[in-house]
Amino acid sequence: MRLLSAAGCVFGFVLAYVVFVVSPTGRRLEDATLPAPSNGGPIAAYSPQLIALGIVVVLATGAMQRRWRQTAAAAVLLAGTISLAQLLKVSLLFRPGPVANSFPGGHVTACAAIVLALLLVLPVDVRPVPLVLGAVLTSYVAATTTELGWHRLSDTIGALALCGAFATALSDVRPAWWAALTAACAPAAAVLAGYVVVALTSSTDLVIVATGAITAGTVAAVALPLCAQPRATANAQVAAGYDEEPTRPYPV
Repeated sequence: MRLLSAAGCVFGFVLAYVVFVVSPTGRRLEDATLPAPSNGGPIAAYSPQLIALGIVVVLATGAMQRRWRQTAAAAVLLAGTISLAQLLKVSLLFRPGPVANSFPGGHVTACAAIVLALLLVLPVDVRPVPLVLGAVLTSYVAATTTELGWHRLSDTIGALALCGAFATALSDVRPAWWAALTAACAPAAAVLAGYVVVALTSSTDLVIVATGAITAGTVAAVALPLCAQPRATANAQVAAGYDEEPTRPYPV
């Protein structure tokens, strides 16, 4: 089921690229809502430090709990998504026309990767709360980078799909079938919702709001397999007095 979620995220990534970057119609619709680029001010100045701080917090959280396997998975998630996003954007993917390619978005990739990596190193029973907070934070980052003219909605969807593919593939939880299916469908659903938005309105403000909403929903959806176990599995662990996701540190 984890591979189903990862495959769905990969499909959503490719779909976003084809619909909004390769397709002339998709490019035209998105470009009509893109505001003039801004230098970003403090956001541009401090985002590298904030990203580095987030990575340190995630890895330190896992290490302090001695959850080495989950911490290693989080490190792979962080390194893989952030480096691959830059490689794809700068070297591998092409945007037709005079404008440089911006797909997938780097800031949203970093933020979503940190949120999902944090979930990996936390016990399953406490993951829902940071998931909600992380979805809100990623939504803010996505809306802000869109407002600054740095990225389009499709860049955000591509970033979330990329992070979702890594997170679901690396998850240590055997997810409930409905959670895996939701994660698999979420990026493609985000592409559909985004296309409807840019097709129906040329208002930059509405697209910014839609970007935030779509981001929050997609983050929550792709993170479901990290949080939702089949009830029988959870009950069996409780009955056996054993939990693979301990709620407090212990030596291993």
